Amino acid sequence: MKKVLISFLVFVLATASVAYAANKILVSKGTPLLFADGAQAEDVTITLSALNAGAGRCSARYTKTGANAKSQRWEMRPHLQLTGTNVVNEVVEFYISTSDGATAQGAIATTDAALVTDKRKNLTSVGNLVVDQTTTNTTMGAAFSNIQIDEAYFSVCVWNASSLPFKTDTAVHGIVMTPMDIEVQSN
Repeated sequence: MKKVLISFLVFVLATASVAYAANKILVSKGTPLLFADGAQAEDVTITLSALNAGAGRCSARYTKTGANAKSQRWEMRPHLQLTGTNVVNEVVEFYISTSDGATAQGAIATTDAALVTDKRKNLTSVGNLVVDQTTTNTTMGAAFSNIQIDEAYFSVCVWNASSLPFKTDTAVHGIVMTPMDIEVQSN
């Protein structure tokens, strides 16, 4: 009886690792969207040229339904230039405003528009681009991953918390939003 029990236990342990092995998860990047000034080949408009210090802007609303159906998980990669002697460790803040089609976080507009200071309190904070050098008009960038956007509509918002304006140029600022599709792989 003892031999049978040991044989059964060895069989269960040997097959359990095969039967219950974890599946691999693949994260595949979808087609990136460019949120930028109208002079670029943007997918969604947001006016960033000459954005003053202590001012903000929200993009036009993007619809991720129908032909534009996209993932719930996103990556954001902003790039920008400040004009003047940059102050290291100052920041530019990035937010998302989601909407169900009727009510938007922060009650922001559906079109490219200014962001009022206190509206930031009701937006979803994504992260800060930290100024990392003092040279004027030099492109700086950041990356923020695993941004969860469950609603069908969203806008990208920027708050310039630095002491300098964005460079007056419609071709150097932008925010690339990339859908990150999660796929469970079979063993």
